[in-house]
Amino acid sequence: MNQYHPSSLPSVTAVDIVDLRQVDANRVTEYMAGAINAPAVRRQDQQAQEIAEMWRALPPGDTIRCHTPAVGIRFFDGNVIKCEASICWECENLFGHAEGEPIAYCFDPRSTAGRELFLALQEIIGADVLGDEYPS
Repeated sequence: MNQYHPSSLPSVTAVDIVDLRQVDANRVTEYMAGAINAPAVRRQDQQAQEIAEMWRALPPGDTIRCHTPAVGIRFFDGNVIKCEASICWECENLFGHAEGEPIAYCFDPRSTAGRELFLALQEIIGADVLGDEYPS
């Protein structure tokens, strides 16, 4: 798996927030591939740029060695997926693909960027998907 840092996300034009609650994956890197037809909410323009900036600002952290994501995120440039990942705030990690290569990243969910990203995605996709409270 490639070394990845969210700050490497290239320019994007749109972001999909994907509901992963019904996706069953055998491996942590397979959630997004399994979510090809999962419900998603698309954001473009300024809101997509804000989410991309929160993503790029995620600082490194330590993982809890599990992965139970409720949401995934896809970053697009036009119709091309530049990066996609399932995100777990409880497990403090994300897994997916960037530029076609598998990625993994452990982030600090207690960071400002982690909290802001969670709250932004919660507002877009709903508390029924992400929960009412920020994971501690």
